[in-house]
Amino acid sequence: MEKYIYDVFDRLDPSHTNTDFYRSFFSKMTDKEFDSFFKKFFEDKNAFLTWHITPYENDMEVENIEKAAKFMNVALWDYVVWPYGIGDDNKPIVTPYKVPIGYINEKRVQQTAIKKNKTSIDTSMRDAKTNQVVSRDKNGRESIDENYALATYGAYATMKEFMSFRADDSVMKEAAYSAIRNNGYVSMEDLPDHIENKAALNMLDAYMISMGLKTDLVTDGYLTLKSLKKEKEYD
Repeated sequence: MEKYIYDVFDRLDPSHTNTDFYRSFFSKMTDKEFDSFFKKFFEDKNAFLTWHITPYENDMEVENIEKAAKFMNVALWDYVVWPYGIGDDNKPIVTPYKVPIGYINEKRVQQTAIKKNKTSIDTSMRDAKTNQVVSRDKNGRESIDENYALATYGAYATMKEFMSFRADDSVMKEAAYSAIRNNGYVSMEDLPDHIENKAALNMLDAYMISMGLKTDLVTDGYLTLKSLKKEKEYD
């Protein structure tokens, strides 16, 4: 057991810092203590031997990880199969190339909770710059994780709804509410969808310009929306 551990850490850390640490740690144990230590170790699925790293002294190197993985016969790259993609178990979706595989240590946050434990019934608290809901109403917005899920399913029309009149486009929102009051229903196709009404997008474009960068998020050329409107007035 000791030799296996030292051989792994020798490959992970050629400076032998980790090997020397564990050699000193285990050498102080009796056979009974060593046996007891590893019995508890293997009973705990979350237990692991820590890899000690000091920046600029014994940094993590991909080449060393590959050496250790090869020694332990652990695959770092493989094809990933997704059997639920098209509803046919006999024709699963498979990545065209091998991709990195392994465990991701992720702490569950509120946005990825199985069941949300609170929500909002109002959207009046909004950021003055982005027009997005904030403060007590912020959990009424569409989260990044929920957008990822919608994109995965190809629900782009739903994403457009959640990120337009349900988000920062006040002009579209008022038109939607007006249609619902008058007709009892609303269609996205009937709503005014203009780039100048997207508050968050225009704020991002303004920030980019302030850094000396011009994007095509709002306008294609170097003129701003304000300048383009002036040109139209003169024409």
